[in-house]
Amino acid sequence: MGGMAQAMTRNLVAKGNIEEPLILYNRTRSRAEDHSAKIGHSTVAATLEEAVSKSDIIWSCVQDQEAVIQCFEKILTQDLHGKLFLECSTISPEVTNNLARRVLGARGEFVAMPVFGEPTMAEKGLLVCVPAGAFHSVERIKPYLTGVVGRAVVDLAGEEPGQASLLKMIGNVMIMTTMETVAEVYVFAEKAGLGTQQMQKLMGTMFPNPPHSIYSAKMLGGDYCREDAIVGVGKAQALAALVLELATASKTCLKSYEVAVEHLAAAEAYAGPACDITGIYGAVRLESDLPFENKIEQDSSLPIHGS
Repeated sequence: MGGMAQAMTRNLVAKGNIEEPLILYNRTRSRAEDHSAKIGHSTVAATLEEAVSKSDIIWSCVQDQEAVIQCFEKILTQDLHGKLFLECSTISPEVTNNLARRVLGARGEFVAMPVFGEPTMAEKGLLVCVPAGAFHSVERIKPYLTGVVGRAVVDLAGEEPGQASLLKMIGNVMIMTTMETVAEVYVFAEKAGLGTQQMQKLMGTMFPNPPHSIYSAKMLGGDYCREDAIVGVGKAQALAALVLELATASKTCLKSYEVAVEHLAAAEAYAGPACDITGIYGAVRLESDLPFENKIEQDSSLPIHGS
């Protein structure tokens, strides 16, 4: 059970006004049991099939597309009549629509709802939720979104579920290119003699909120090579491959995104697939004849919002 799932389930229990205990399932049962003990008002299912059979709304958030497909192959062997599946994993629009068709064909309901934000934002209930699917299905899950797991909803009710996945993919371009920009300006400031602290003052004034503030904190603090990854560069590259496949199919040029993806590969080559995605900063540093690891401490007198 990853950081996102832990944060979202904690908020569901604390703020979701759910009457029955939340049912948790994780392939490593001990992790689910430990988490259940921490959040209370929850139980742990021994199998995925048990979790589905005992639930009306099944909320899934798993590691990658292959794992999502594997889970639904098991789920689709059961009676799904009246059950609503809320799928939050980052998967392709094609896979999303295929799963939705199969679930609807089994008399269930399906809402795709990728989210924007990382685990520290999820812990604070600051995710941006993007639900798509039938209007009545989206309405069923709205009470658990704003003020519970998220701060805002980009409502795609009435659209095919795959449209939410498409927006997530395109949104990833925005996130990665923002990260690349933050990395480049800090390296430029350091190499040009201005220093990163002066650049941080400008960054914090112009862009005080996430995601800039989070990227600044991790890059200048050197956390990308010293702490557990928010998102590992290996996983980020898998997502990037899906994004670039969509770009190719639509004949879209994404040069700045391609540069960011190249830096993901460079970060992985230097530090391994578990290196945090903000290791892009280390890759830009290497290209500019600086060490991959950042030894410069951020200005502790400056607030880092959202971190």
